[in-house]
Amino acid sequence: MGADSSLIDFEGAKPRPSALDVRWIHGSPSAKHNADPDIQVHGYDEHTFILRQNMAIDYEAPFLFLLFGNERAVLIDTGATASAEFFPLRQVVDELMESWLACHPRDGYQLLVLHTHPHGDHVAGDGQFSDRPDTRVVGAESTAAWPYFGFATDPDAVARIDLGGGCWSVWRPRATTKRR
Repeated sequence: MGADSSLIDFEGAKPRPSALDVRWIHGSPSAKHNADPDIQVHGYDEHTFILRQNMAIDYEAPFLFLLFGNERAVLIDTGATASAEFFPLRQVVDELMESWLACHPRDGYQLLVLHTHPHGDHVAGDGQFSDRPDTRVVGAESTAAWPYFGFATDPDAVARIDLGGGCWSVWRPRATTKRR
């Protein structure tokens, strides 16, 4: 961390709930006349951001989450559109990280990209981060995600994702239906 940075107490400080009285964008009657941003950003608190893809870009309009810790941030899911021209996810994430780091200076701050599951509306933007410095994109397919989390060797493991100052627990997904 930089000389003028200080640790944020994510574990000892009691989280304060924030309002979710957000008017989420739902697209426009015509994509041609869409005036909404490509990505809506809601700062839930100073360290937690909820992003939503514009429905005019993709009908799924997925939500994505950017969470900050002392050593790294995690982006959960990358949306339904690969093109940075139509869905500038990396630009938005870079701007949010730059703003956060201006308030909380850190040297060598990293970004970790994880996924809730491997559907196209959650992984399409991965390529926007492939050449981003200090970034690790963990593929959403079980062949990539399971070894990263340690599930390949122990399917009952509980993985810990440490962003610096607090850990997130991750469990291997359980199948709810059998493939035929």
